Amino acid sequence: MNENSLNESAVSENISQIAGYFETVPMWPFVLFGILGLVAIFVEILNRKRRANAIDNFRYTIETELADLYPRHKGWPKNINIYLCSRLPEMQENFEVLRVFIPQDRLASYNEDWNNFRDFCRNITDEQCAGTEPDHTDDTKTVVKKQPDPKETFHKLVSDLLKHTNL
Repeated sequence: MNENSLNESAVSENISQIAGYFETVPMWPFVLFGILGLVAIFVEILNRKRRANAIDNFRYTIETELADLYPRHKGWPKNINIYLCSRLPEMQENFEVLRVFIPQDRLASYNEDWNNFRDFCRNITDEQCAGTEPDHTDDTKTVVKKQPDPKETFHKLVSDLLKHTNL
């Protein structure tokens, strides 16, 4: 019983010391930390909303600007280079906005996927699209393609960009 009363007196002494501290210490540091906590929560909510908007805008731009080409090819336009390059500035703007919200460990991959897409758009020609028709050889009776199909390459490049919106 003596131990219990000693423990109770030690606990009550500790509580009275803590209560005495709160009576003598100014309250402004606690108010300041409370306000800072609320500001931090507000900033986090705002950043999440901005990130969601950036993702939505990036996806929307791809879905509207490339609607005839992605996800299903409805029609491969003539002058494909001009068609794709005319859409690059708006896509570049949305790419830059979204890049702010990409985690650092994925940023290099995101930049590389964008550079590959941009280079494809700048370098694709109608001749390359027409040049992917299969050639038939008489000796082997097999079909040999000269180059990879630009439609498949395009689809892969766009899919690679969109995978960054699923963070």
